[in-house]
Amino acid sequence: MAEKLEQARVIQRGEVLRHIFNREFIISVIIPIIILAVSSRYNMTLPGTILAGSWALAAGTVKLARERRVNVYAMIVAGFSVIGLIGTIISSNPTFYLASPIILDVVLAVIFFGSLLFGRPLIQIFAEYEMKDAFPQALRAHPKYASAWTILTAGWGILSISQALLRVVLLLSTPAALYYTVSSLYGNITTPLFLVFTLWFPRWYWRDL
Repeated sequence: MAEKLEQARVIQRGEVLRHIFNREFIISVIIPIIILAVSSRYNMTLPGTILAGSWALAAGTVKLARERRVNVYAMIVAGFSVIGLIGTIISSNPTFYLASPIILDVVLAVIFFGSLLFGRPLIQIFAEYEMKDAFPQALRAHPKYASAWTILTAGWGILSISQALLRVVLLLSTPAALYYTVSSLYGNITTPLFLVFTLWFPRWYWRDL
């Protein structure tokens, strides 16, 4: 989460497009899309899916190794990707890998909304852990302090659900290559943009406090 917050701070400094569409984006998102698109064109969807998934997983693993820090979100994504790849290889069915982001979205939505029902909002937990000295006691005591985190946590839950629904519709109605293209681009663009909103919103929401 620390890496995600730092990523959002960089984007906030007016470098949105340059930060999203960078070399890392090309390596980890665009190249797998091209691999699957070319493979599907030659009726090799299964090997293309395995190769694209393996490439994306390898790119993510290298990135994690370079960071030398624990990135829980990236590790969860990698875990679901590994499970999807194994399922695809064993069953010779690309759907296992292609559907893994849908399952991840549903799990994340349950976690976000569950935190609203059974404890503190998840975004509040992350924010207080990463920026514990940024919130004075007077602010913490105000009702709008907790409500800001509730709104943001609900927003992340809604984003996860919207991604899951879009992916389900695409998976059931479009070719694998088109599904993978839209799914990858949508997820890798909306997530950093909502991270920017997550950092901006509390300051705006608390502007009169």
